[in-house]
Amino acid sequence: MKYPSWLRVLPVVFLVACQQLDSSSSLSQSSQISTSISGPNLVEIDLYNLNDFHGAVEFNTNNKELGISRIAGYASIQRDRNPNSLFLSSGDMWQGSADSNITRGRLVVDAMNIIGFSAMAIGNHEFDWTDTYLYLNQERSEFPLLGINIMDKRTNQRAAFADAYTMVERQGVKIGIIGTIGSSLESTILASAVANYDFVPYTNLVMAASQSLRAQGAHLVVLLNHDGQVESGVIPYVDAVFNGHTHRLETLHVSGKPVYQASAYGRAIAHAKFIVNRSANTVQFQQSQSGVYTYDDLIRLQQFPQEDPTIATLYDTYLIDEINPIKNEVVGIADGQFTQANLGRLAVDEMLAYGIKQKPEVVASFHNSGGVRASIPSGQVTYGDIYRAFPFDNELVIVAVTGSQLTNWLTQGLYTKTIPNLQPIQSQSIYWIITINFLTEQYTTSFRYPHDVDSTINTFAYIREQLKTRWLAEGTIRASDY
Repeated sequence: MKYPSWLRVLPVVFLVACQQLDSSSSLSQSSQISTSISGPNLVEIDLYNLNDFHGAVEFNTNNKELGISRIAGYASIQRDRNPNSLFLSSGDMWQGSADSNITRGRLVVDAMNIIGFSAMAIGNHEFDWTDTYLYLNQERSEFPLLGINIMDKRTNQRAAFADAYTMVERQGVKIGIIGTIGSSLESTILASAVANYDFVPYTNLVMAASQSLRAQGAHLVVLLNHDGQVESGVIPYVDAVFNGHTHRLETLHVSGKPVYQASAYGRAIAHAKFIVNRSANTVQFQQSQSGVYTYDDLIRLQQFPQEDPTIATLYDTYLIDEINPIKNEVVGIADGQFTQANLGRLAVDEMLAYGIKQKPEVVASFHNSGGVRASIPSGQVTYGDIYRAFPFDNELVIVAVTGSQLTNWLTQGLYTKTIPNLQPIQSQSIYWIITINFLTEQYTTSFRYPHDVDSTINTFAYIREQLKTRWLAEGTIRASDY
């Protein structure tokens, strides 16, 4: 593939002058990266990482998302410059858009295979469709899925779909790659989808893996960590950490080592550059030539990548064969922009109406804010727009609560809608509510979301389907009403 000469200019880098930079800070300095190094035993290794892509395969100028075809174009540019470039991921790659959800991640996996990813850490949202699709996508992947601390409760061993680490080699330099997930992230997954697995603390596991990789000749050891923070005891055993999960833009340096996170949805790419001396077996991190490159940075520096034609063709094939008939269905008009907050309030309004149809005793509806992932602009609304805003396959369930339990639900900061004149609530009386099974499965007996588990009525409906039906029926919905 031929690119204009200016696209071969190397990415600007962002120099962090202090040991830690706040996640909201912009990147402060830039410099040109040399295209060559001197010495027969010196090897330039460039590591690029994508985190929390969430199936954002479509090029989206409004949201400043590169899309998978331009990410592939960027990878081609970097490999042209330095064949010793590795592309990695710290997880949450498949779930989140109509394009990827409809294909259950196959589209993203196929694209990553073509791009040539070397490894991917398993994120919490890789579990959203249960381990069935972890196994299917693992079989489809030409790169390992890593999760050294994902334990199968049934065997007390690491999950069969997860490798602990992998080793790749570039020009005689061996790079060990370890994958971890935050040890508390089971609570972010539908409980039934992760019931057989436990995410355990990983410091000792990473320490042992790093020592094993070094014994096998690894010059560099990299950690792909699906969490916003890395366990502090890990840093001495790795040369670089690429975080995920929290969607922050961070270029931290801890003990002189990069700890980077590159936003989400393909809005940025993290880069860590190393010079390895093979004869002396030494590694030097090039901090002034490393950092995180955003969509806007690439435009500003005239380094915005073109589409990779192979990936574009792959995407077009999926669109025609599977995605467009579902994604592009026009369901109505949005009179005004629906922010995530507007959509959350619309969701519970529809849930309450739906719940009362299923069981007239329903008095309130609840939805978590984290389950609403995008806004919908004013104008024509497609099913794909609704899918992107409500990507989770959370089923609507009706459950019984006592008055005291209902009071707890009402104070938890959820999107909420109640029938008129619900107050005063009688503490010992029984009430019926409608919510999503993510909440009822996660907190069956806890103080936060208690309810009568045995009373559960599963409607097997999704809120995105109910909103589609409502938009089709009403034609136009006003954002200002919510």
